[in-house]
Amino acid sequence: MDIPNYQLSEKQQVVTKNLLSMNDEQVISLIQEFRENGELFIVEPLIEMLYSNRGQALKNSILEFIRDIKNQVAVIIITKSIQKHITDKYTTGLVSSCWQSSLDFSDELPVFFDILCNGDYQTAFEAFTVIENSVGNVSQENISLYMATIESKLKITPVEKQTLLTEMIAMLENFKKNG
Repeated sequence: MDIPNYQLSEKQQVVTKNLLSMNDEQVISLIQEFRENGELFIVEPLIEMLYSNRGQALKNSILEFIRDIKNQVAVIIITKSIQKHITDKYTTGLVSSCWQSSLDFSDELPVFFDILCNGDYQTAFEAFTVIENSVGNVSQENISLYMATIESKLKITPVEKQTLLTEMIAMLENFKKNG
């Protein structure tokens, strides 16, 4: 699934440009407005604000907004942002918002398997849950590939994460057997 290529309207360009100069309360009000009308052009700039020097209330509002998105196209925007900031401490909250949303991340699971195998424990745990919620929509062939990837990383994974990877292998085996 690709992000649609479209030109931002003049109003959208102004909103995007002015977003960074708004204070946190103004951005939170704007989020409420976008929650009601569902425009996706604002998703990427809002996610970027997670990684900026903004207050926790705003960051919480952004993550709540991400959890509430219903448009499947947002999956690409969200996962590209996760990839861009994969080692940042704020990525944990964004990954958590993925599994808390009703969006299907099954086409983007390689990003979450990368986090599972290579990320810090908390972010890997959140990625585990995204995978768990999406694996039902994955082909048997891809499940086998994911299992092989995890098995190849198991021996070089820190001890504290080996249990997480072992549990993922067991879950994937179960999905492979039971469809």
